[in-house]
Amino acid sequence: MSTASYDVVVIGGGITGVGIAREAALRGLKVVLFEKGDYASGTSSKSSKMIHGGLRYLEHGEIGLVFESVSERRVQTRVAPHLVRPLPFLIPIYQGVKPGFEVMNVGLWIYDSLALFRAPRMHKAFRGTKAALALEPQLRPEGLRGVLEYYDCATDDARLVLENAIDATALGAECHTYTEVVHFERAPNARITGVRVRDRLSGKTWTVNSRAVVLAAGAWTDEMIRRFEIPLERPLLRRTKGVHIVLPRERLPLARAITLISPVDGRVMFAIPWRERTVLGTTDTDFTGTADEVAADAGDVKYLCESGNGYFPGANLTTSDVIATWAGLRPLIAPRENVDESEVSREHEVFTRPDGLVIIAGGKLTTYRRMAHEAVAKTLHLLRELGTDEGLHVTRVKTKDRPLPGAVGIETKDLEGVAKIGRRLMDEMQLDVDTATHLCGVYGSRAIEIGTAITADRALGERLDHELPYVWAEVDFAARHDLARTVEDVLARRVPLLLVSRDQGLGVCDRVAARLGAIFDWDDATRSAMIDEYKAEVALSRRWRATGGV
Repeated sequence: MSTASYDVVVIGGGITGVGIAREAALRGLKVVLFEKGDYASGTSSKSSKMIHGGLRYLEHGEIGLVFESVSERRVQTRVAPHLVRPLPFLIPIYQGVKPGFEVMNVGLWIYDSLALFRAPRMHKAFRGTKAALALEPQLRPEGLRGVLEYYDCATDDARLVLENAIDATALGAECHTYTEVVHFERAPNARITGVRVRDRLSGKTWTVNSRAVVLAAGAWTDEMIRRFEIPLERPLLRRTKGVHIVLPRERLPLARAITLISPVDGRVMFAIPWRERTVLGTTDTDFTGTADEVAADAGDVKYLCESGNGYFPGANLTTSDVIATWAGLRPLIAPRENVDESEVSREHEVFTRPDGLVIIAGGKLTTYRRMAHEAVAKTLHLLRELGTDEGLHVTRVKTKDRPLPGAVGIETKDLEGVAKIGRRLMDEMQLDVDTATHLCGVYGSRAIEIGTAITADRALGERLDHELPYVWAEVDFAARHDLARTVEDVLARRVPLLLVSRDQGLGVCDRVAARLGAIFDWDDATRSAMIDEYKAEVALSRRWRATGGV
């Protein structure tokens, strides 16, 4: 690659970066992407696992953002029905708490109308304590005036990133994980001509040439700008930390997601049924320091437990109930005026520079496709302005109609189409209902390949954790087909025992490393290093216990 030339270099393997790489490749551009860790190893795997319109953004008057988000929600349910699924949400309304029942009901009519009344289902109002508790008996009954039910979508954020990366690669993009950009190459007139990179696993370094560089580094944007001495008049980001805690389902059994207003500080948060567990989140606090080691602290975990107990007093949640935590940084565009963390806009911005650098910052998971479209369009416009577009042949495309890999071959791009894959896994490959439901809901049509492997070797159908539906065939699939390179890649994002297993995957870590080592031909030292790195990631997620937790 030392002599390779590209139209675009993309820096960052989160949802924005891989979305840009896919969009650029689909337009016929020669594109290469570099990510210093794994796909989605930063903010993109630390979200609330939702594709949503952002109901609370209506309160701040961000009508355009809400309309864009609900429109994209509909697109994602079509192009990735296995990953983006309708989920009912309840908003409990209590006496004396604002906004009241009628105001909230009107807000949901506006929400439905912005979706052009094509939400998964229209919202419903259930008045009175009895009707509310019939839907969710865990709620605090005192002062409960009723509940409002509306629909948004749940997702697997890490896998949404991964399938975009897989599709970008299939379209001709060259995507490299664990590869860090260490230097910008520049001409005498300061124009960027390429980048120098280093593979963090092998130590190899090389240089590539490019017409433009797109920086899609999320929470690392300002750190990258400082490192490469890019002159900007002010920092671009105001980063806020979002922490989630994972609880055993039996401690807080929910049939629907619950939208909460924390009794501690009035912030909006959620209780969400997810992967045989219940998730509570998120916090929203300003963060300073390096983005590489953001983690929950004891105050975050205590806050989430107290907030949950305000709505579910029967659960009596304590910090000892917490199985796992995850923490990420929202890369929000810094406002010029001083506002509360929760009031900072989730809009994005694309900045173009005369040296050939494009920077995209801000935004949210739901709108990644539109963000990628805008970033590529502005990159092409910049190349025309700079006169460096000679020989470019760009095609017009519509990514909103192109299914992600797991949706290819699904007859009807909806839940019924996904369910048909599950029935095939049961009928033709004799998988049990839990395994089949899990595989079709994670891999879509690609689950057939995993089912075929289990049919050939039934040992691959054994569970990694007796409580959870993950099977050993997924470890092999992660290495051979899902672009995993490390133990952490597998256990944190492909088969995320880090987040849902009571021991966070430590019980199978050595066996997973042995299996990956056989596939990748690791020596003993490399295998041990991979195990140690995963254990360090588990320790980071448990750091809060040493800062005042249990």
